[in-house]
Amino acid sequence: MPAPDFLTVLDRPRAGGTALDDGERTLGYAELGPAVRELAGALTRHGVEPGDRVAVMLPNCVAAVELYLACAWLGPIWVGLNPAAPQAERDRQCRLVRPAVVVTGDGAPEPCAVGRVVAVAALNAERVPFDAAPPDPHVPCAIGFSSGTTGTPKAVVHSRAAVSLTAATLAAAQLRADDRVGIVLPMSIHNLMVVGPIQTLFAGATCVPVPRMNAAGVVAACQRHQLTRLTALVPTTIYDLVHDDTITGTELSTLRTAGTGAAGLVEELRSAFEEKFGVRLVGSYGMTEAPGPVCIEDPARPHVAGGSGRPLPHVRVQACDGTGRPLPPGAEGELVVSAAESGPWAGLYRPALGTWTETGLQPRADIVLRTGDRGWVDAHGEIHVTGRQADVIVRGGVNVNAAEIESVLGQLDEIRDLAVIGEPDDRLGQRIVAFVEPAPGAAPDPEQLRRRARGLLAHGKVPDEFVVTTLPRNAMGKVARGRLSRRRN
Repeated sequence: MPAPDFLTVLDRPRAGGTALDDGERTLGYAELGPAVRELAGALTRHGVEPGDRVAVMLPNCVAAVELYLACAWLGPIWVGLNPAAPQAERDRQCRLVRPAVVVTGDGAPEPCAVGRVVAVAALNAERVPFDAAPPDPHVPCAIGFSSGTTGTPKAVVHSRAAVSLTAATLAAAQLRADDRVGIVLPMSIHNLMVVGPIQTLFAGATCVPVPRMNAAGVVAACQRHQLTRLTALVPTTIYDLVHDDTITGTELSTLRTAGTGAAGLVEELRSAFEEKFGVRLVGSYGMTEAPGPVCIEDPARPHVAGGSGRPLPHVRVQACDGTGRPLPPGAEGELVVSAAESGPWAGLYRPALGTWTETGLQPRADIVLRTGDRGWVDAHGEIHVTGRQADVIVRGGVNVNAAEIESVLGQLDEIRDLAVIGEPDDRLGQRIVAFVEPAPGAAPDPEQLRRRARGLLAHGKVPDEFVVTTLPRNAMGKVARGRLSRRRN
């Protein structure tokens, strides 16, 4: 079977139906190819060339998908910027990737410190035909920011070939051409582009970018667009849908399934959602470096408690020991992803190309992806994720790097040192707690620290609680994190 390429969906013979619909604008499959190539032409008029970075700072909308496809056709590297993130975070990302242009929408926040700002309305007004062939599918196509294991999240570089393979296998596993797929998390997160519009286009279905990810927004989108599937519901939104008594069990009745990452979703909450709405929650497991999911549940099979589904047909997922040796079923180790050895997609899988640094692309040396997650595989091939080897907090279904929060907040004058940990939370899965040791002579107030943190970190990364204390340390002077929760006051 030939390797898939998502750009081929732009010119399907006798294409019909709606490809993209955000409630304000609709784009049919017959219009998709010409529209994307004309937008690529508009980018060239702004001096964008293959290999440049194009930062896109838009809410979930049709234009955001068009720009991703236009970048893939022209050859610059797409970079997603969350318009709701603080200016300081966007500036850090732009200083790293140094975009040629930053594309913004109406009423966008302040432009970033690096990159020439271009309004999407101006690009639309300058659309011109663009007839050049797309670049090789194995060159850099997009950058997604990971949660990371130490320091600031990595800028992970993906090829069109890798994105296409994941999206095509996902589409074959779970979508139908008559589906209307709602995307509720920000598509500035690269994995959301993979599991959202790209897989939907492979299936010939309709992608519906949803601008509001809260429970009320999900209900409104289901009713307005008659959605048949929701992608990437996080535990926080699931919790609110279940516990909001103003939302009845019939308001999601158009759905066939709803997708979620299985990790961090407690079984009781899953059962409560399915009982209230009669809609199956389909779990999955993936990561930025993959890109996207590597395992997914089959809704035709009963849910396995604690399971995240079976590997997609293009990959093999194994639990390995510290030397990389595969472990037997039921034995816990590090989860490792590699190419499938049999089947129609055998040998095609490759993880991320590498990471983007101040000097450009740093290529990846290994074609095997060591995930940094611990888990085990049962006798039936079901993947069970048991935790992070690195210090990553899963808050509301989103991976948050404790080291990044410590790095950013540690620059505040009133803080001598701090340690950030995750604590169990019924609604969020985990909440973020920052233990702060004051600088000499300082007496920081927890609420004042929260206000300052909101200006430096994205909403989901702001600690839910600040505890001002003396940090416990071991004999080497390092913070003893395991003792922090017992020292709260």
